[in-house]
Amino acid sequence: MAGSEALAFVVDDKEQGHVPFSVVDLESGALVGTATLWGIDNHSRAAHVGLGLLPSARGKGYSTDVVAVLCHYGFVVRGLHRLQIETLADNAPMLRSAERNGFVREGVLRSSAWVMGEFLDEVLLGLLAQDWNPKTHGLSGT
Repeated sequence: MAGSEALAFVVDDKEQGHVPFSVVDLESGALVGTATLWGIDNHSRAAHVGLGLLPSARGKGYSTDVVAVLCHYGFVVRGLHRLQIETLADNAPMLRSAERNGFVREGVLRSSAWVMGEFLDEVLLGLLAQDWNPKTHGLSGT
């Protein structure tokens, strides 16, 4: 919210290869998380998708909508060829959101993430521009 002295997130829009977004609830105007396209490779026309929601915002459908918007931004606005998501293997909500937007599981990165004192697997998902369909994957109104 503009003018708020207690911003939970600060956006640095000067960093190359990283485009941050705020996730805002449309009804209340409340900031509920952040989303990013990061690791943008203009030569290969590829980027990674990142999303973080406040605990109170989880389970309300934001993830699927945000991934759809990031796909639109990446493919339509930036002209990217490939988007990629890496998430913990037990992150069912993110896996569902990615797959609802057309992402395909491409592999498992075994014991690749050190989390709370243990190594956990990550799932690698990818989506190519040619396989993305905004009418069936989220952005039906555009």
